[in-house]
Order: sequence, then C-alpha cells, then structure tokens
Amino acid sequence: MKKSDSESERDEDHKRKREEGRESEERINPFRKSKKVERSPVKKAMDEEMKKMLEKIMEDVGEIKEENRKMSRELEQLKSMMREKEEKWEREKMELKEKMTKLEEKMEEQEKRMRKKNIVVTGLDEEECENEKKLEKWMKAELEVEVRVKEMYKINGGKMIVAELESWGEKRKVMENKRKLRKKKGKRVYIEDDMTKKERDTQKKLRTLAKEEREKGLRVKGRKGKTNMERNKGENEQIRIVFWNVAGIKNKENEFWKYLGEFDVVGLVETWVEEKGWERLEKRMPREFEWKCQYAERESKKGRAKGGIIMGVKKGLEEENGSGVKEERGFMERTNIWTEEGKEKYRARLREAKYEEGEINEKVRELSENVKNATEKKEIEIREKMGLWKNEWWDKECREGKQAARKKLRNWKKEKATKEEYKRARKRYKLVCKEKKEKKRMEEEMKMKGIKTEEEVWRYINRERKKKGEIVSDRITMEEWRKYFSELLGGEENRQEKEKRQYRVGEIEEITREELEQQLRKLKRKKAPGRDGIQNESWIYGTEREVDRLLEIMNGVWKGEGFPQEWKEGIICPIYKKGEKDTASNYRGITLLNTAYKVYAMIVEERLMKEMNERGALPDGQAGFRKDLKAAFDNVERDLLWEYLRKKGINEHLVTKIEEIYEETISRVRVDGRVSECFKTYKGVRQGCPLSPSLFAAFIGDIEEMFRKGQAGGVVVGKEKVWSLAYADDLVVLAKEEKGMKEMLGNMEKYMRRKKLTVNVEKSKMMVFRKGGGRRKINEWRWEKDKIEEVKEFKYLGYVMNERNTAAAHVRELVKKANKIIGAVWGIGERKFGHDFRRRIMMFDSLVKSVMMYGAEIWGWREQEGLEGVQGKYLKWVLGVDRETPGYIVMEETKRDGIRIEAGKRAIRFEERLIERGECRILQECLKEKRKEIGKGVWKEREAYFERNGYAGAEIERMREGGRAMTYELVQRDRDVQVQERRTRIRESRYNGKYEKIITEELPKYLGRESRKERVIIARFRCGNEERENKYWNEDRIRVCRMCGEKKETIEHMLNECVELREREESREEMLNEDGRGIEWMKKVEWRRGTICGEG
Repeated sequence: MKKSDSESERDEDHKRKREEGRESEERINPFRKSKKVERSPVKKAMDEEMKKMLEKIMEDVGEIKEENRKMSRELEQLKSMMREKEEKWEREKMELKEKMTKLEEKMEEQEKRMRKKNIVVTGLDEEECENEKKLEKWMKAELEVEVRVKEMYKINGGKMIVAELESWGEKRKVMENKRKLRKKKGKRVYIEDDMTKKERDTQKKLRTLAKEEREKGLRVKGRKGKTNMERNKGENEQIRIVFWNVAGIKNKENEFWKYLGEFDVVGLVETWVEEKGWERLEKRMPREFEWKCQYAERESKKGRAKGGIIMGVKKGLEEENGSGVKEERGFMERTNIWTEEGKEKYRARLREAKYEEGEINEKVRELSENVKNATEKKEIEIREKMGLWKNEWWDKECREGKQAARKKLRNWKKEKATKEEYKRARKRYKLVCKEKKEKKRMEEEMKMKGIKTEEEVWRYINRERKKKGEIVSDRITMEEWRKYFSELLGGEENRQEKEKRQYRVGEIEEITREELEQQLRKLKRKKAPGRDGIQNESWIYGTEREVDRLLEIMNGVWKGEGFPQEWKEGIICPIYKKGEKDTASNYRGITLLNTAYKVYAMIVEERLMKEMNERGALPDGQAGFRKDLKAAFDNVERDLLWEYLRKKGINEHLVTKIEEIYEETISRVRVDGRVSECFKTYKGVRQGCPLSPSLFAAFIGDIEEMFRKGQAGGVVVGKEKVWSLAYADDLVVLAKEEKGMKEMLGNMEKYMRRKKLTVNVEKSKMMVFRKGGGRRKINEWRWEKDKIEEVKEFKYLGYVMNERNTAAAHVRELVKKANKIIGAVWGIGERKFGHDFRRRIMMFDSLVKSVMMYGAEIWGWREQEGLEGVQGKYLKWVLGVDRETPGYIVMEETKRDGIRIEAGKRAIRFEERLIERGECRILQECLKEKRKEIGKGVWKEREAYFERNGYAGAEIERMREGGRAMTYELVQRDRDVQVQERRTRIRESRYNGKYEKIITEELPKYLGRESRKERVIIARFRCGNEERENKYWNEDRIRVCRMCGEKKETIEHMLNECVELREREESREEMLNEDGRGIEWMKKVEWRRGTICGEG
C-alpha cells in the first residue's frame, strides 16, 4: 500500500530528528557505544576534550601556586616579625647588659672612693688598736708618720682592722713607710690597701698564678693587682716581670710609670685603650721600653671599650747577648736565635775572649766560661695569651709594616696623606709578609727533607702538635731517684783510686785537627746540653780560636795531663718506660753530658772501632732467636770490659784513655728543674755517650767465640757457620734444630752469669720458622726457671719477621704506620703550606714515604698493593677528588711514580753493594745461598722483577760480571713499564675512559695555580668526578644530568645538549685542557647545579 505524501514527510521528519538526537548525544559523550556497532571516537572531539581537561588542570595548578605564594608571603611576614622581635630582644638585652655594666662600674668606682683613704692592718694586739687614738699613736711610734684616723672597725673576728685616714696623702705616707715593719723583730704586722671585691678577686687569681709559677721553680712576689716574677738570667742577673690588671690606664699618675720602670717586662691588662687613644698615649709611655698594644674592643657606640692589653719589653733586654724575643702563636718567649746576625754577634764576642795558660781543668773552665758568656741564654715566658701574633713567620718587620700601612690609612682619612701613599705602604707590607712566609716555608721544607727515620718523623710531628712527652711522677722524691740510680750504676761512697800510668809523648799519636773538625761536622743541632749548658751550636758556629783551644785541651788529655773534672759529671734524666709511674724502677735514665766531652768521646770511639775492625774483635752474625738484656748498658762490669779489649790486642794507650774516662763518673738526677746531690758510679757505660754502643758491642764480642767452642746449634751458610747476631743490647741466636737451640741456651746461661748480665725473659721471644703444612708442634722453651714465649711474628730492628719467612707481616705493619702518619701530618701541612701542591707532595715523601720504605731492600722486588693504596689515598686528598676515583688515573694526573719504583731501586742497589763489599763473609755467603733458590720465595719475586723490565736474571748477572751497573737502567725501564700499564688500564677503563684524550707528558699546569678551590674543580672535571655517566655501577636513572634530567651526564652533553646551559663550540679536550682554561665554564656548571638541585 502506497504511503501518502503527508505520511512520507512525517517519516522523514521523524528520521531526521532521530539522527539529530544521536549526533547531539555523540557530541556530549563521544565515547558512547553505538547501539548498532562499536565505533572509535572522533579525533577532533577527543583533542577538544583533552584541551579542556588540560585547561582545567592548569587552572587548578595556577590556584595551587597562588595559594603557595600566598602562604610563602605569610611565612616571610611571620619570619620578619620574629626577626624584628629577636632584634628588639637583643637590643633590650644589650641595653640591659650595658646598664648593668655601668651600674657595676659606678658601684666599683663608688666603692673605690669609699675605700680610697682606708688601710687594713693585721697582727696588732688588742691594746694597740683599742681605739683611733691608740692606732694613731702606734703608727707614729712604729712608722714615724703622724696621721689622723677618722674611723676604724674590726673584721674577721678582730684579727684585722680597717682604718679610714683623714686624707689620701696620709695614706700614701703610711704605705711608703710600712717597709720599716720588716726590720722589727718579734711579731709581724702587715699593712695593706683596702681593696674592692673586684680587686680581691683579681688578687686571688694572681695568687693562684704565683703558686703555679713557684711550683715550676720561678721566684714570685705578689702585690695588689699585680704579680712580680723573677727568673734567673745568669748567676747574679734577674729578669723582672709584672702583670697588672690596671682597670683603665688613661689617668695614671707619674708614680705609676716610675714604679713600672723597675721591671724588665710589663704586661698591662684591661687598659680600655682603643686605636685612637693609643696614638696619644704612646707618646707618654716610658721611653726605655718597646711598647706593643692590643686594642680594646667596643660592643656598641655608647659606653667605653672593653679589654685591651699593653706589653712592654726593655730595649736593652731585647738586643742583649744576641738573643731576641720570639713571638709565636700568641705567646712571647725568649729564646736563643742562631740567625746569621746572631752568629756574627756570637763570633764577635768570642774574638774578644782572652785565654791564659794553666793546667787542664783551668783551661776547660776558661773555655766554657768564654763560650757561655757569648751564648748566654735567657728565657722569658709570658703565659697570658696575647692574641697579637698568629703565624710563625710573623716578626718585628711585619708588625712595623702593618703599623706603617695603618698609619697611612688614618692619615689618608684625615687628608694628611694621599691614597697612593697608602697603597704603596700596604703593598710593601704585603710583600714583606709574602717573603717572610715563603722563607719560613723553605726552612720547613729543608727541615722535613732532612728527616730519614720513623723516630725523627714522630719527633717532628709531636713537636708541631705541641705534644709533650710522658710526665715524670712528682711523688718520687729526689733522694729516691738518687738512691735508685746509685744502686743501678754501682755507686759507692768511697773507693780506692787506681795508680795512673805514665806514657812518653813520643809514643802517642796526637789528635789531629782533621779528626776534630770531622766530629764537629757530625754534631746535631737542637740537642740538650750537659751540666755546663753549652749547646752543640756553640761549637758548630765557633771561631778558629775556640777550635784550636779545644784541640789543645783534647791533646792535653790524650797525652796524660789529666781528665777534666767538668767532663766527669753527667745529668741523668729519667724517661718513663712502662708500669706504675710512681716507681723509680719503671724509668730508664738518659745521661746528658757536656758537649766538649762528647766530641772527645766521638774521636776516641772512631779510633776504637778502627782498631776493633782491624783485629776482628766484632764477629759476623745471623738472626733467629731474640734475647733482650735487662738494663744492659747499666750492668756492664768495667774491669771485664778492659780485660777483653786488652785480650783482643787493642792499643794499650787507647784502652787506658777509655779507662780514664770511666775511672770516676759522677752523676746527678734532674727532674722538673730539681737536681739531686751528686754520686759516683763504678758500673755500666753511660747512656748518651758516643762510646757506649761500641764498648757494649766489645763487651759481648766474645759470645760468638763461646758458641764456636761449644759447637752446639748454629746454622751453616755456605762455608760459614753462624750462631749469633748482636746489635747494642739486642741479641739474636739461631739453631737448625730444637736440640741445638736448647743446648745453646744452656751455654748462654753460663756466659751471662760470667759477664754478670741479666736476660729480660719477659721481652725475650722464640720463633720457629716453618715451610707450611702439617700439624704445628708445640715446644717448651725455658731460660733458667722462666718460660720463654713462642711467637709467630716478632720485630727485630724495626723489621717484622714471621714464621713463613715472608714480607707480608712487615708490609702490613708499614701500611698501618703510614696511615697513622698521613692522618697526623695532614693538619700540619694545611697550617704550614696551605694549598701549595708541590710542598704537600714533598711532605708525603719526607714524612710518610721515608717510613714506608723501611726494609725495601728485602720486600722491594714485588709491588705491594697496600703501600700503593696509601700513596693513592694521600694524592686523592691533595687533589680533592672522590675516593672511588681509580688510582691509575690519580697517579697519571699527578705524574707520580708508584712505591714499587723506589722499592725496586733500593733492592737492586742493596744487592749490588753486597756484591761489591768483600769485608763481610756472612753476607757474601747468604747471597750465594739465595742464588741457589731459583724459583722460590724472594728469589722468585726478584726474577719476576727482571722479567717485567725485559731482562732475565742470568743476563743481569753476566752484565754485572762485565762491570756494568744495572740500577739506573732497570729503574728507568720499570718507570716506562709502569706508564704503559697505567695508560692501558685507562684505555680499557669503564670509568672516565676518555681521560686518555687529555693525558699530558708533564705535570698539568693547573696544579701550579695558587687557588686550591680552582685546582680542585679542574681536577674533579678532568678525573671524571663531575660526570655521573662514569659511575657505571649506579642505575641509569641516577646517572642522568643533574640539571636537565634528560640524558646521561657527560661533558659532551653539558657542552652541546643540556638546556640549562648555553651551547658552546669547545670540545672536551679544549675545556679540560691542562692549563685550566675552562675553569669559568666549570664554575658555571657548579653554580647552576647548586641553584637547581642544591649541589655544587
């Protein structure tokens, strides 16, 4: 049936509406599923919807930011309010403090005015001070002064009287005449000033100071507000010192300055003098003093300044006797100064000395007096910290330069000088300071380069750290010290004198001038003098006249004119060992001897050693079992010693001269400035005498002969058999098997009893060398009834041996020592050399490497990683790079040789010296035995060393036989191999592999920069610390750029890609050039990192 037109139109209209409804619904919800089919949303609609969502999010973000800014402003306002309140509180606090100070000052001034006319009298009877009239009568009778007492009252239970006089003039007369009371016999009466509470507190502090100084042996006199200290300058001279809390100095009367003139050194504290006030005050100060002022400081514009110190030293005192005032670290102390000027003054005084003929004791006394008068040492120690001098190089010239510059500055401000004049003065001052600092650093450098042993290293470190040695117990009396050392050294009250032998002069070889000068050159500086107080420097810097006179005296002694009495006496200084400090036996004594005698003893020792070597009195030896002799030097029986020397055929005159030295030895004990009564000793050789080690070696020199007769124990080395090795009082004996060792111990017991020596069993150790493998056999070793401990390791002459006979234990000990030393020297280097790269490296070589290389002659064939690590750690500290920086990069950057280079050099040179030396049979035989151990132990390491450097061991031997020295060539080859190994590792490294492109052949120029901060920045960039990409062990997300966070952090990324930095045309090589031309860019990178993520 056909639809009508109206129906068709209606259907069309309905379909159209249905379509429009569907389209509108799709626009509202484009992701709605169609009823008919699944269809994808329209892209345009999606984009529009996404845009609306982003806009909505941005609006929300904007609101959040606005809210944050609002909160930040409120927080800043709150902080500002808090700061204002804190500043207000601080101002109120300061005002209140200032008011309290003013009030205290007013009260103090008021109390002073009230007490100005008062005196305090102590020690009077009740009848004499019953009333004012009787007190006036007493003062007239005793002091010869007429005064009127206005009022008086008793305090302290009536023991003291406070009297107010009519006027200040009367009080002054009483105080001037009170000294007459000292002449009165019977009861003691004292008159003092009536002090305020503040003055009494000051007096209490000064009494405490005086007590401390008296305990140190200083003469101290205390008075009101001041302390007078007197220290001996010579036999009859004194230096007088006064400290005075003056509480203001501007209005002092002439009598005050007149009184100060009686002293040599004046210290005035609480002067309240500012810089401007000092300019006016300095003109009024007594002219006989050199004055220095530390200005008082002002906390606010109102009120007076606080503090202030003025120091004065008499001019004559400062120049007298070639000594000077050394100002160091806030202290002023008087010392001997052996400067060039000081040496010239000393020599000039010696030229004026006069000598007369006389017997030997008179000549020695005359020479000693002349030398002492020329080098007389005076000391002043002012223990109040002055705060005036901070650096060791700071001296008078620096102070004067600073004062001149500051004076020009003040004049420029007052238009009395030009700006250019001020600049020139300041430039001169800075130049002087720079020269002084450099001179001091050069002196320190030379001092460090002279250090060779571990003992010297620690002595230097402890001196720089102001570390004092062990303190001697003050509970041990001087009589106990005297008794202990007298018994130990065989002291006797009376002893029969031996008949002296006479020799004809023609039979005696005189001491030559060459011998004397040779020993004088060996004298060390800064050593403690003997009883006469003459230092080694006095002989080192003396004139030809004094050397001639000393030679004349020594030849007089040598020819038999008598032994000088002064040379017989020594000062024993106890040194704490271990155990209870209050027991004298836990100390060992070091004897300080006169330096002239020590020079004579050095000449005698030289002649003795020559004789002993010619006659074979000192045997060769080998190490194994170690014994320690208890108080060995102190227990030597002198008669047995002389007998042995004669038995060995030593020149009779030489033996007699040594006997003469020990014929009568006199000793005193000195502890903390106290000296005991003298006592004579007839046993032992003197600790501290140059002869003692050689004499002791001679005393036990026949021990090898004793072992040879018994034939028990010992080891065969080539064609020689070795039983023992002796070094001073350390004795080592060796046997091949247990039975032989026990038999040797039995023989030694008899020998020690015959020599009257005692073995220290506690310090004696037994070690059995083992090849390894198998069960350890337990042995029991005894000395008489005591058990000797068996150990796996022991140290002999500083070298640690182990039962496997390897160097592992010794190297481990060296690493431990070196780490301890670098921790100690780092701060010293910071203070002395600052950021001077070259000198910081020199410190390592002088103070650390010198210790690390001990025993390198034995272990030096092999590279020791532990020791290489110590050097690497120190270099990383100096460069300022991270600890994970590879050592081969650090070593290449600093162009340092590894420890193995120097160690190998020492091992080669030692071997070549063994081959060249023919006088020691044992060493020659040992070397032959080692050559048989090819492929084993140390010899295997030796072969590996030669192969590493391109040679075979046999080839080296042939070259040496042909007379060719191989040390230099092998060291150079080892250095080249080391460089090749480093660069190969750099090339293959995952850490900063591109470092190869910036390697230099010489030390990079940037390390010569004065600024350490710039040096560290450049080193960190060059060594790869500033590229996170190098830290391959971290996750990828950690290795991205710290600024943009997009790509991995490398130099190339930061130069060309990082959006946070401006793109640059330079390459890595140009930016990391050795001259540091990229420093500004590096600083910018650090700054940008700091602003973005708080790093840099």
